[in-house]
Amino acid sequence: MLSKIRRLEVVKCAEDLVKDLRIEVFPVDPIRIARDRGITVQSWRPSKKGVSGFLMKNGDAFGISYSSFIANQGFINFTVGHELGHYFLPGHVDQLFAEGVSIHYSQSGFISNDHCEKEADLFSATLLMPDSLFRKAAHTSGDGFQAIEKLAGLCVTSMTATAIRYAELSENPVAVILSEAGGVQFCCLSDVLRERQGLTWPNRGDPIPATTATADFQKAPENVARGAKANGFSMLDDWFEGAPRLEMKEDVVGLGNYGKTLTILFSDEEVEEVDEDDVGWKPRWER
Repeated sequence: MLSKIRRLEVVKCAEDLVKDLRIEVFPVDPIRIARDRGITVQSWRPSKKGVSGFLMKNGDAFGISYSSFIANQGFINFTVGHELGHYFLPGHVDQLFAEGVSIHYSQSGFISNDHCEKEADLFSATLLMPDSLFRKAAHTSGDGFQAIEKLAGLCVTSMTATAIRYAELSENPVAVILSEAGGVQFCCLSDVLRERQGLTWPNRGDPIPATTATADFQKAPENVARGAKANGFSMLDDWFEGAPRLEMKEDVVGLGNYGKTLTILFSDEEVEEVDEDDVGWKPRWER
């Protein structure tokens, strides 16, 4: 997990680039940004699943390739933005291309535990969905999957990246869970939940709670493959140990060839206060 200070540094780098480029409307075009820097951008078919793209360095010249495995412009934009993160973030080029390395293969999409990949994901999300523009658009987009789908279309971004950005900037209780084959891969909480004392995050691989709409959805693998949608209700404390007993709306969507399921939990109810003596939360993998 990135430290708060490092997150602020990465966000500032992306926001400064948006400001320097005088970007004031959606969508942000990362391919154009790359090509304006003289960086070649093209598609490529990886030999194994899971690699989203790569950044190549040859002398002082750079190139970016994105996987053709998923023919989705939002995925392409996020992947190119991720590689731009490696290009623009101080220290990444020196670290990734040390000792004669000429190509760095990436796993974008918030699934890698590597700190450089996490930073590049955060850079990409901030570049494609700058805070000021995204907050303004989110206020008129509704809530849940309806809002995320609308925002993804406006920003031309992936559903996963948009959902995470939506949660990060929401003032309401929102949780986003990315899962595969019945196990949690990644989760993100809005600040009102992130700052909740005593709440414990799931480990990667922890099972999806059996009582949820997501668990029912994943019983039929074709739901994921064909991008089906479902909705229902679940209790927040079924998902997160130490969370309040709060009923959440639950929207679920399959991510097609990506092979994963995206779950959005949201509510407009206020989260009850907790006793000041409660222990501050940390993800279990940090305890």
